[in-house]
Amino acid sequence: MPDVPTDTPTGLAPDDARVVGARPVLEVCARAAVILLVGAVVLYVGYVVVERPAPGDAIDAGTAAGIVALMYGLHLAALLVLGWPGGLLTAHLMRHDASEARHVAAFALAGAVLGAAVLLVAGLAGAAVVWAVVGAVSAGGARAWTGHARRRRAARGAPTEA
Repeated sequence: MPDVPTDTPTGLAPDDARVVGARPVLEVCARAAVILLVGAVVLYVGYVVVERPAPGDAIDAGTAAGIVALMYGLHLAALLVLGWPGGLLTAHLMRHDASEARHVAAFALAGAVLGAAVLLVAGLAGAAVVWAVVGAVSAGGARAWTGHARRRRAARGAPTEA
């Protein structure tokens, strides 16, 4: 991925294209929620296709939908309680770095650490690996998506803070 476009002497992106501050990081969190929703839908559809649950099964399609919805809700709570503050800190620490790729990598690392930390605190080390991967993919992917969208809007002259 190329570096952030530069219009300033410091090599940083124009202020309206940067992903620093509460609103831009909340934009990253909203996109991470979409990525997590897609993952939840894929997980549910995969379960239904592979297992073909019948109404009399211990975990039928309705129960599976409830479990996936609960898991998605827990991910959203973690995203708001940990992801947004973690994203604010990451964006603040990276604010002088002009490399978009390093910003995306930093968000992915922060997502992995926060995702794993949740389950390590709960004593679930094996599952922490899975949450680290989910955190890295959702945070890194959402940061890349947000950076691209904000640069595109800035290039068109559209406001990015709306």
